[in-house]
Amino acid sequence: MTAVLSLITTCKGRLDHLKQSLPRMAAQPGTETVVVDYDCPDGTGDWVAQDFPQVRLVRVKGVEGFNASHARNIGARAATAPWLGFFDADILLAERFSTSVLPALRDGSYYRASPVTLQTWGSIICHRDDFFRINGYDEVYSGWGGEDDDLLAMLALHRITGYGYPAALLDEVDHGDERRTRFAAVKSRWLQSRINQIYLRAKLDLIRLHGNPPTKQESRLIFAEIERTVLQADAAGNADCAINLGLPDQTLGSPPHDGMIELNNLSRSLTYKLSFRGTRPSPGVPQINLPMIDSGATA
Repeated sequence: MTAVLSLITTCKGRLDHLKQSLPRMAAQPGTETVVVDYDCPDGTGDWVAQDFPQVRLVRVKGVEGFNASHARNIGARAATAPWLGFFDADILLAERFSTSVLPALRDGSYYRASPVTLQTWGSIICHRDDFFRINGYDEVYSGWGGEDDDLLAMLALHRITGYGYPAALLDEVDHGDERRTRFAAVKSRWLQSRINQIYLRAKLDLIRLHGNPPTKQESRLIFAEIERTVLQADAAGNADCAINLGLPDQTLGSPPHDGMIELNNLSRSLTYKLSFRGTRPSPGVPQINLPMIDSGATA
């Protein structure tokens, strides 16, 4: 049977989680499974090759840290099915997952768990054509979080409609933040979240101004400046900081008059001011208002 959906998962230091999640992925009808061993110190690739030879395995060697966007993009390029599903190694699929979800997949749509939790936030399914049209995950993101929100924002900008699949189709391997940030330079996911959220908003602003996202080089420079400013402020104990992003100068000309035009140089910049307002009890994971899939199958 030809696979309709590629289940893509990545692993670096999560072999104990993968040993629980991969058997469930590999057993889903109508799917193929892709595992990206992102230079995992636990020997993930050897275990997968020995115990799950039917799984498509990609080994990545010589990479520092863990870049989730890079790892997932590698997995997407190795996948062969028309639909791509991204599930972390700590996500456990129900036995009926694919039989419930596959009949509902429609072009022009993406799918995620509803309601979501912290761990299932990035369990996203989209068509491969849409994924590559938006250039996949943005590999500029560093550390934990942010890249999922970016992918969802880019899909929405391209008018891809979101639908929810029942959250009961997923379970989670419980773990703490130390597993999320083990290979990250910034060990606080809250601090990394500040950096990544500002970058996403700046990226969206630039898209609205210019119609296109910044280039890879521009994105790296923007992210580096945001990261430098936020980390510097945090190290100094400052509650506030400001990031200035320069935009290309523009030359403005007046209508011709008596054979002359007036030339003006316009310098532009975007300024983002961040004020850290402390912490407060969380109201819980925000609800997402997505219409639920109707697969005709029991969920």
